[in-house]
This record gives sequence, structure tokens and C-alpha cells, in this order.
Amino acid sequence: MTAEELRSIEPLLPLLRQPPLGILSDIDGTLAPIVSNPEDAHISVRSREALRGLMAQGVQVAFITGRAVEKARQMVGLPGTMFAGNHGLNIWDNGALDAPEVLREYVGRARQVIADVCGTQIPGVIVEDKGPVVAFHYRKAPSEAEALAAIRKAIAGSGAAKAFLLQEGRKVLELRPPLPLDKGTALSGLAARMGVKAVLCMGDDATDVDMFRGVNLMRAEGMLGRNIGVWSPEVNPIVLESTDYFVRGVEGIEWMLEELLRALAETGPSGRGTGAPARR
Repeated sequence: MTAEELRSIEPLLPLLRQPPLGILSDIDGTLAPIVSNPEDAHISVRSREALRGLMAQGVQVAFITGRAVEKARQMVGLPGTMFAGNHGLNIWDNGALDAPEVLREYVGRARQVIADVCGTQIPGVIVEDKGPVVAFHYRKAPSEAEALAAIRKAIAGSGAAKAFLLQEGRKVLELRPPLPLDKGTALSGLAARMGVKAVLCMGDDATDVDMFRGVNLMRAEGMLGRNIGVWSPEVNPIVLESTDYFVRGVEGIEWMLEELLRALAETGPSGRGTGAPARR
């Protein structure tokens, strides 16, 4: 069943009445517009300022991303927030990076994969070194089908790649260590670290479905939570089938965050108020 479009923040107001609220969000395609070169991406000014305002009202904020933590921190530019990088493989909390010791061996294997495939010239494909993860971005490829086939062939020719799991996202293929860690485990761990009593989760990609499942598990245990999907022409149907509501693009997330901030500013950190206007 496809989620309903969020046209008013009325369904989210119960979260504000159960402080502290935790906002746990993906970055690319959710807070940051998708761009042809992944190195050029940053969260939008409106998203950043709305989150800054929400934090000033006592909301806890964390980011769960496929990016490496250092790159994610640069993209966001908000001190006092937590990060889960590489789809939950590591956690950044209060200046310290928490990662399983086993990841060290995958960093070397990932570098070997990059060395193995570097001689394969695939037009428009960018290979990203993310420590224990290797990402193949093909958004700029003249033919996505040909690029995907070439990437898969290059991966198949690398013996080191056999140690990884292959995961597909928005115009990207990634090799990840086969560990029982994902965006869902990261969400539950971050929520526990923040000590929140309600969660708002936002994402746009099939890789974010693990986060939505994490919220559902927390709800089954009594936690108040909502999942928000981000629609785009590229959206995988599973995203909208896994969320409570959806908004249209990064602009929809900006609107939602600004409305939440407006509601909190009007009612105070307890979030007790009479409602919020619908989106026009």
C-alpha cells in the first residue's frame, strides 16, 4: 500500500507532545538535492536552518547515511549532531568514531577492489573510496544500462570483491562488508544514545527502508514514531510502500521541518498546541 502524501503536519504533532523528539534522517535526496557529482552535494540552506532551529527547541538530530562520516559532517555543517556513516557501519558521537574492529580488514580489501577495477574505463562512472565500502556512481553515464553492466563485469573480475555484499541505491552500486549492521540497527542505536521518546525518520531510497523498519520495531515496543518518504521521479516503489507519509522532494522536507519548527515555536518545547496549517 502506497503512503499518503503529507499535506499538513497535524499527523506529526503527537511527536512534539512527547519530548524529547529525535529526528533521524538520510542526507542525499532527503536533505540534500541530488547532483551529478556526489562530491558537490550539501544539505540545503533551508533544511540546515530549520534543523538548527529545531535543535534550539530541544529536538535531538542525527543523520544516517551511506556517506563516510567525515564527508557527511562536511555536507551537514551542524555541530551537536550524531552520524551513522556507511549505512550504519560506524557511529560518530560527541567527537568519537565508534566502529567494529573487523572493519579494518575491509578497508584493505576495498582498496584492492579499487585497484582491480581502476584499469576499466567506464564512461561517466565515478568510483568512490569510502573506507570499508566502495561506491560506483553512474548518474553521469551516457547509458545507465551499459554502465551497470560494465560495473558488474568489473566487480566480477575482482577477487577481492567476493568478500563484499553488493547493494544498489539511487544511481549507485556499492560493495559493503557482510556485517549485521544497517541503517535500521543504526537508527535504534542512535535513538537509544539520544534518549528520545519519539522519533521522526526521513529517507528517499531503498537503502532507507531498513530505517523505516527500525522505527516500526520501536513502535511495536511502545515508542511513538513516524516514517516520512521522499518522492522523486526516481523513487523505488518500496520506499513509498514502507512509510507512513511522503513529501515531494527536498522542498517537501524543507516545508515539513519549517512547519514543525513553527509549531514548536508557538507552543514551546512541550509541543502542546492546537494544530498546524495545511500545506497549500
